[in-house]
Amino acid sequence: MNKNKNILLVLILNLIMSLFVVYLNPRFDILTLIGFLLINVILFLILRNIENKKEKELEDKINNIFILLHLLDIDSDNYEIIDDEFGKLRDEIIKIIIENKRIAENAEKNKEILREYTEDIAHQIKTPLTGSLLLLDLLEDEEDESVKEYISRLRDNLLRLYNLSDILLKLAALDSGTIEMTKDRISARELIEDIIQKLKDYFINDNVEISLYGDDFNLICDKKWTYEALFNVMKNGIEATEGRQIEIQLKETNLYKSIFVEDFSKGLDREMLEKVFKRFYKIDPNSKGYGIGLPMAKSVMERQNGELLYHKGKKSNSFELRFYN
Repeated sequence: MNKNKNILLVLILNLIMSLFVVYLNPRFDILTLIGFLLINVILFLILRNIENKKEKELEDKINNIFILLHLLDIDSDNYEIIDDEFGKLRDEIIKIIIENKRIAENAEKNKEILREYTEDIAHQIKTPLTGSLLLLDLLEDEEDESVKEYISRLRDNLLRLYNLSDILLKLAALDSGTIEMTKDRISARELIEDIIQKLKDYFINDNVEISLYGDDFNLICDKKWTYEALFNVMKNGIEATEGRQIEIQLKETNLYKSIFVEDFSKGLDREMLEKVFKRFYKIDPNSKGYGIGLPMAKSVMERQNGELLYHKGKKSNSFELRFYN
């Protein structure tokens, strides 16, 4: 298109300048021919110069594209936007570079997380195994009256190790992203009542009190994993309260549906709140738990486009499982 315009412009200039030569020398002698020749030579050189400049500009743009293709990093905020025939191609290349940069950063971050998890898992598994091996040594040396006690403690350690491996498998399934969250339609009240019964069996030796308030509503969520998340949050609330008492509140708005799990413990300060969602972190080091319940619940909620929020009150504290559906 531009080339045709240039040719048309040259023809128009040629015509105008030829008419000017004829006007100056209308006899059509040798001088007129020389004038016509000079006009065409000058116009040819001008046209050639224009084409050379355009070729050079095009070559520079192509070279810039090649340079851009080989860039490993780019400052997208300070990158100069050029609106030309290669603008769209340049934009797509920049998008690919930025996406590759993000993927590389995530891969490095995941590599570091995997290293930390591996160290934590090794430590968690090593503790009950070490205790079990020590008890086996004692069983070989002690008299018969001590055997039953050691066997009981050995069974507890091995059961703890079995439960830990089960939890780690669940975490691995969540982290890998290989599992698909189903979209079951369930009653929030029925889900909570099932968990209440399970918790009363779990704390059979304690006088557990769990109150449930609020109108029922339906949730669109993965029933299995939501059960797992809510069970862990409610269990943590019971363990944190000396009187083994928690309250469950159902709340529905136009934007979301929430399940509040309120306990009556001292609660969490800012520093503890930053740590409590880290895996294997326990507020009470002597607790028999694994420090995985809340991180798992948080992962489950986020995988379902929900949130796990903490609210600190004057005399109580609550975790909110918020569903946006």
